[in-house]
Amino acid sequence: MSIRLCSIALFTALPALAADRPPSTPAGGEGFTRESLAHDHEMPAFMRANIELGIAENVARLTREGLLAAPDTSVLVSNLQWPLRARAGYADPDYHGISNFVDLDPAFPNQLLDYQCGTRSYDLSSGYNHPGIDYFLWPFAWRMMDAEVIEVVAAAPGTIIQKIDGWNDRSCTNNYSDSWNAVYVQHGDGTVAWYGHMKLGSLTAKPIGASVAAGEYLGLVASSGFSTGPHLHFELRSSNGAGATIFEPHSGTCRAGASLWANQRPYWDSGINKLATHSAPPSFAVSCPNPGQETPNLSNRFRPGIDNFHVAAYYRDQLNGAQTTFRLRRGNTVTSTWQHTNNGDYAAAYWYWSWTPLPASTMPGVWIVEATFNGRTYYHEYMVGDDIIFASSFGG
Repeated sequence: MSIRLCSIALFTALPALAADRPPSTPAGGEGFTRESLAHDHEMPAFMRANIELGIAENVARLTREGLLAAPDTSVLVSNLQWPLRARAGYADPDYHGISNFVDLDPAFPNQLLDYQCGTRSYDLSSGYNHPGIDYFLWPFAWRMMDAEVIEVVAAAPGTIIQKIDGWNDRSCTNNYSDSWNAVYVQHGDGTVAWYGHMKLGSLTAKPIGASVAAGEYLGLVASSGFSTGPHLHFELRSSNGAGATIFEPHSGTCRAGASLWANQRPYWDSGINKLATHSAPPSFAVSCPNPGQETPNLSNRFRPGIDNFHVAAYYRDQLNGAQTTFRLRRGNTVTSTWQHTNNGDYAAAYWYWSWTPLPASTMPGVWIVEATFNGRTYYHEYMVGDDIIFASSFGG
């Protein structure tokens, strides 16, 4: 992975405690554009047609059996819930980014229009627009997938009208499984939500024809089917048949009308997903085919004068000029503070600062690294000392 020195860091050392000198190496890391992050690839047109046919057959059967009521268009779907949820015990501030919204421009190719008149979408080579929203896991997506910490949940109540399972869930660029693992839910007004790329064997045990509530578990995020990495493809359609209209649930300058979300998040949802300390710089290198896991080198325990010490922040939607203030403190005493100013627009990014080794005079005990970004302060606790045992967070 290439390293881009795309940050401006200003350091101020305060004389109270050790670990008070500026990092001995420049900031390193990388910024990622949305095109390089996990998203859909090319689902062949015949596969999409087969999915639609299977759904239509299930809908006809469920209707005959009285398990699926006729659509009531007087009550349109709205108040959609966020379709992802971290499992209990997940400690990081967040876990996702968005690589693509629905493409609202019907022209082809490469005529792109998202709901805010931007181009955060793409056309598929078979001639249709990207029909959903891609939520990628970040950072260390393969480790999160294998740890099974991020769930897919129903955005709205409805009836399961199709389930597809049994497909390899480690698809990556140009190495795709023949189909995806997915759940399809029809809502009371006849609209249908597609939840795709889920983990093999993780789908809800509920059968086709069962009802689900908003926020109910549907499966786990993974990378099955035509997928470049672990993410959820969420697609909202006007009906279950071929030729259905694709809905963009966000409301914006180029998508008039009310938002379909109960709480629509900002177009640029800037934040820090993870603030961490490391024994060595993290590596995102994975192989394809059969991708393994990233190497985060996480550590929350450091010996003064012996162990290398790295502070890293993992951002989503980090925009050009955005500033972060970092502080190291023991108790209420701040020993180092520095500013990071981003250079570039990135859907995801990580940057790290290094002491190699941690100064020998660093006082033992509990330390905290703070990062203030976009109006919020994030915290991460670590320990300094020779005889302190402190467990690292997941993936360490």
